[in-house]
Amino acid sequence: MSEPEPDLIMSRRQLDGIFRESLLAHLEKLDRIAAAERAEPDFDPEASRRADRRMGWILRILGARGAAATIDTPLADEMRRDGLNDLDIEEARATLAAMVRQNGHLMPRARLEGLLANQAVAPTMTNLSLAQEIAFRGMSAAAFATERRYDGLRIEEVTLRDAILLREAQVPPEATGSTATVSTARSQSNADAVPQMPTGVAIVSASPDLALDTTDQEPHQKGMHPIIAFGEAMIAGRARDETWDAKTQHQARQIFALFAKLLVENGLIRVTDLRQSHFAELVDLLRSVSPSYGKSPRDAERSTAELREIGAKLPTNKRGIVGDTINRHLTFLGQLVTFLKAQGLAIDASIDLALLRARKRDRARNRRPSLSNDDVAAIFRLPCFTGCRSWRDPFTTGDQVFHRALYFAIILLYYTGARREEIAGLHVDDVEEASGIAYLAFRFNETRRLKNVQSIRFVALHPEVLRLGFLDYVKAVRALGYGLVFPDLKSPNSSSPLGDRLYDEFSSGLRKAISNEAERKKVIHSFRHSLGNNLKQARVHTEIRADILGHAGSGETDERYCDPTALALMLEELKKVPAVTNHLAQKPIQLLPWVSAKERPPFARARRRSISRG
Repeated sequence: MSEPEPDLIMSRRQLDGIFRESLLAHLEKLDRIAAAERAEPDFDPEASRRADRRMGWILRILGARGAAATIDTPLADEMRRDGLNDLDIEEARATLAAMVRQNGHLMPRARLEGLLANQAVAPTMTNLSLAQEIAFRGMSAAAFATERRYDGLRIEEVTLRDAILLREAQVPPEATGSTATVSTARSQSNADAVPQMPTGVAIVSASPDLALDTTDQEPHQKGMHPIIAFGEAMIAGRARDETWDAKTQHQARQIFALFAKLLVENGLIRVTDLRQSHFAELVDLLRSVSPSYGKSPRDAERSTAELREIGAKLPTNKRGIVGDTINRHLTFLGQLVTFLKAQGLAIDASIDLALLRARKRDRARNRRPSLSNDDVAAIFRLPCFTGCRSWRDPFTTGDQVFHRALYFAIILLYYTGARREEIAGLHVDDVEEASGIAYLAFRFNETRRLKNVQSIRFVALHPEVLRLGFLDYVKAVRALGYGLVFPDLKSPNSSSPLGDRLYDEFSSGLRKAISNEAERKKVIHSFRHSLGNNLKQARVHTEIRADILGHAGSGETDERYCDPTALALMLEELKKVPAVTNHLAQKPIQLLPWVSAKERPPFARARRRSISRG
């Protein structure tokens, strides 16, 4: 007689735990997607609301019916009573059929096992099936919660508001004002001013000569300020988790050092004395300095008054760093404030750095409009795609096609919607295959970072990319021992982003394809907007669009493993993108001569000669 399965039936608490985890994770994902959509100039909240409700029904039906999921007459009637029209129902029916056809009714086993493990439940067949049903229901509930995303109605904020107000009311009156005045801070004894920082942390400021140790130095010294101490602790954690590369770490250190300098000059040492006004003063400083602040090593040693004095020599409209950089600095500081709270420090709850962020001067439509169909057609009629005279003369008509970044990187930009640096920095190991579907894995690598963790994703390759021989190209590059998919972009004597080299090579061709200079400037990034627009016009659901463009983010499991089912669904939707390269003939792979010979790039040699002559 066989032994009964352990933990055959989950408790109500365990079932609720799976529902809660699935609900919250999907709510977070949908919140990110909605935030990205709101940034688009043609954002339509009602259309997004209807799309979410359609997906809510699809997920509900998948959880209830599995492989037999379909929308029959009774369900269609229920959907109409929920406010969906016949077109919504037909779209939901088509999407549901596609998901079942691609095994979308089956969640990845690793995800289900993770849900069960978090509830201390064995992954028996029964429990896996129950977990899948509950997870679909949790995701469905998140999709139906459209009032959160499109009406701003978040029930938890009422409780949060009351808790904040109650906590503020309990603060003694003498503690509610700023304790950061110079006179107050300077009257404190050294014992009272000991900063709350991890003991023994080696402090590394933006300036090498400020490297101090908290165990040996007085707390009021600039290199010892708790902002730098805690900042270093946070940076170390982000570096260890591989979410911040060296460039990001340097940028964070730079703003932490400047903020610490400002606080020291104001006599503020304890991070618990921080108030909104201190961050406002920092932003005012950033708007007053020279736009070149930070490029000179001497800036680290200058006082804030000296920095302001340098900026004051410029016309008013020429002072200050750009708004995007200010916003980046505020993002780092916001993360530091969160880190301080996580250490148990009583940080002023009224600090809100979002209030200080610079506004965009232009609408998104004016900053980065999508490419027109005529623009795209003109680009892919350039000789670098159809046939050129030589690799040195890629924009003069001839009979040669060279497979290089100028060819495949531009094609990938159009069919994946990826960012320029994401494509330029691809490694050969980032081109993979799962269940017969070729895809690109966009993840952090040693060559380039991603915009954020949400940008980690897997994107199926459009049939046109495969027809034109991209996989054969990657195979040829790999066989030569290259790590980069596009080694022709890498110069051994330059640390410039590879995407900059791609743009430089493409720029003269753009002048031929698009005569208007202002229009040309939008091209590279606007491939991304064009794909999003094409997917939207094809009525591809917002979640799938977000998965392709990297707006949705991934769970811990999703970031490590590619789900073949999700890839199949994505590929089916990507096929709706216009095949603008179908006029190009498939050619045998022909690498650049110097790439095949593994020689130094010609542009690297030219640069070296010019330097020696100077």
